[in-house]
Amino acid sequence: MKLFRNKIERHFKKISINGRIAFGIKCLEEYLIENKISNVWTNRLINTLWEFTASKNLSEWNKKISDLTPECILDTHPKNIAENYKSLTESEFESLKEFYLKADDKLIYLINLVIDIGTTDLYGATGKYSENTLKSTMVVYKFAQKEINTMPDLNKFTITKFFENGGWGDRIDKELFN
Repeated sequence: MKLFRNKIERHFKKISINGRIAFGIKCLEEYLIENKISNVWTNRLINTLWEFTASKNLSEWNKKISDLTPECILDTHPKNIAENYKSLTESEFESLKEFYLKADDKLIYLINLVIDIGTTDLYGATGKYSENTLKSTMVVYKFAQKEINTMPDLNKFTITKFFENGGWGDRIDKELFN
């Protein structure tokens, strides 16, 4: 089992962060399909996540995605209020919070993991192979092995290489991952 895990890890080391987040998004999409979860929030979340791979301004993407992150929305601090979320109205904030509160723990966990792939090295160096995003990607992979029936084809994500653009990979449209 460890030998297989090492082979998968070596595979993901060659894939850019764009490819890694694309893998995570595809796993999230499949989880949503298999569990028949679809609403305005899952659609908005998926669309916002996909903006990452083609974005020329990841700090703007980060602002958008942070407003949708379960970890932030579900924060119980008394100062965690709707006006802190620039892209959400008060009713949207309440609706999203209600959705996350009712969602199963596995979905919340997976969403946070996928977002982590895109944000963990956003303002720092990626290093030799972005160990932080690799770690989150491997956790998504292990989750997908246990929780979804149809694993995305890992070879589809090799179109964006880690040696491109400092580990981030070249900007790429989501359709190329289908």
